[in-house]
Amino acid sequence: MDRRAFLKLGGAGAIAAGTGYAWGQSAARQLPLIPMTDLTAGIEGRIALNLQSAQHDFGTGASSATFGINNSYLGPVLRVKQGQVLPFDVMNSIGDVTTIHWHGLHIPGDVDGGPHQEIEDGATWSPDVPIVQGASMNWFHSHMHGKTAQQTYTGLAGVLLIEDEGSLAADLPKTYGVDDFTLVLQDKMFDASGRMSYSLTGDTIEEGFQGDTLVVNGAIAPVAQDVPTGLVRLRLLNACNARFLELSMATGPITVIASDGGFLSSPVEVESIVMSPGERYEILVDMAAVESNALTVNLNGGDVGFFASLFGGNQSTVALHLNRTAQAGFTGAMPNRLAVLEPPKRSEATVTRSFQLDMDLGADLTALALAWDNVCGDAGAMAINGQPMKMDRIDEKVTKGTTEIWRITADEQQHPFHVHGCSFRILQQEGGAAPAYAQGWKDMVHVGEGWSEILVRFDHAAPADAPFMYHCHILEHEDCGMMGQFTVT
Repeated sequence: MDRRAFLKLGGAGAIAAGTGYAWGQSAARQLPLIPMTDLTAGIEGRIALNLQSAQHDFGTGASSATFGINNSYLGPVLRVKQGQVLPFDVMNSIGDVTTIHWHGLHIPGDVDGGPHQEIEDGATWSPDVPIVQGASMNWFHSHMHGKTAQQTYTGLAGVLLIEDEGSLAADLPKTYGVDDFTLVLQDKMFDASGRMSYSLTGDTIEEGFQGDTLVVNGAIAPVAQDVPTGLVRLRLLNACNARFLELSMATGPITVIASDGGFLSSPVEVESIVMSPGERYEILVDMAAVESNALTVNLNGGDVGFFASLFGGNQSTVALHLNRTAQAGFTGAMPNRLAVLEPPKRSEATVTRSFQLDMDLGADLTALALAWDNVCGDAGAMAINGQPMKMDRIDEKVTKGTTEIWRITADEQQHPFHVHGCSFRILQQEGGAAPAYAQGWKDMVHVGEGWSEILVRFDHAAPADAPFMYHCHILEHEDCGMMGQFTVT
């Protein structure tokens, strides 16, 4: 076990010792429903997204300074359909420059919303975003270089659900707020007055910022929801800055039907799933079989080895209580088949590239944290292949229409790795087979000891002035240089 792993578990020990979950609730409050804008029937005019400064009470009784997108905290759930073009007007009123990245979308680089598409305070960015991929759960968030972590944590994030003809016709729960729920899972830190806090130290840059209180849709967990008798669908997003989360059900297995990029070939029943920051999964819960159930979250991401146990590492808390009512709900059965997924074929790849995520370039992280006021400054503390992120350097050049194998490893720690503008299939994860629930279409892969390998096809152009990114999705690592740029031409 290296020093960073020990420190991470030591942080878990601090939580166990009594400082964490300080604002957790003994009685569950009602699950907040994130407002949905359903555009599947058609789009009239441009779609306004107002990025704004606001105040929000997470449940402590105190108002915290937040960012929101059309809301006081977080953005809407946008429900759209394959084949549409989304005409956005993204208006920035947060008092600082920012960007909005469409995480998971298969789109050209000039509308991807990466760090090159800056939106000055008071300005409006108006991309026309084509929706070419099939049914999937995606999201959008700040990608302002050096400030992604701070701005996303403060609230610049929303959810984008894509439907297609197959998903709209599928025999699955799809009534939003009745049997179909979107859950944005985050960890927060609150000060003694109950206000959300965010501050960087050398350790939080090193490990990524990890809060001690679980929040669901902007409310401190646990939350509760009455649901009708039948199957209930939960669409899950880990929007933490750095925490891996392990999810399970209080009763029965967890039944996974979709991952980042869409439906699995068939449902996968497992005892638990581990979600990295940025990952999405969809699950079904059979509320005809039980009167109540609960989604539980281990904030330590399932890391319960010797040292984690020593420090009280299994820090599970209830995220969501589901309570069955007498009302009849979705009457369909658990599906047997969901999508046609051919096994990934290594032989399709014409190029193999290798990437090492570098934690330690010798920078004084404590001095960096003090000097740059909760942002990572010049972003030179971490790297990929020995090169910290530079906005004016293209690291890789990809030929459009080709399929490649990307091999990723890390010198220390576990990392979530994300590639813009595409989905991929995981060939291996951390030196072994990916879990069955992660063997569909993905845009996130876990990276640690051993090589992770992905098979990815690049179908969307990204010129040198609007390149795609690849990066660690621990947001503080990304801000501090663990990111690269590539063109597709």
